[in-house]
Amino acid sequence: MAHENSSSDNIEHSYISRDATTTIEQQQAPSTPQHPFYSLPPELILDIVDLLPPESFINFAFANYPLLYSYGLAPALSRPRVVYITTQTQIPALFPLLRIPPEIMLHVMRHLKPIDIMRFAVANYQDLARQGIAPPLSGETVLQLRNAVGARLNPG
Repeated sequence: MAHENSSSDNIEHSYISRDATTTIEQQQAPSTPQHPFYSLPPELILDIVDLLPPESFINFAFANYPLLYSYGLAPALSRPRVVYITTQTQIPALFPLLRIPPEIMLHVMRHLKPIDIMRFAVANYQDLARQGIAPPLSGETVLQLRNAVGARLNPG
């Protein structure tokens, strides 16, 4: 599952119309950001993620959602789920479980696998954010989550 930078990741295409007067150039963006962290072997990234405490993993996962999704450590997002995550709401918690103090919630989450932590965080984002466990989302992170849905729904 190693990510190799192939020449197709960053290709410039040039098309000339039939009358040769219009040139259209398209630049295809790379599928993952080019931070040095992304060039690490997947096994090393997975080992690093396994060592993070739940609150750090949740912060890391929302900041790097496409990467973790590609490694199977973050669930697929639907449009309604992204709207739920990115919209401030005052809807009260639906489950009494979420009324557990944050310290106990984090202790329980330490016994979950990273993918299960993310499933729980995505499903209960608003409650976890109110407790200070899930991070507030920057505009860039919101855009990244919305793009992750678009890429999944419109592959290729």
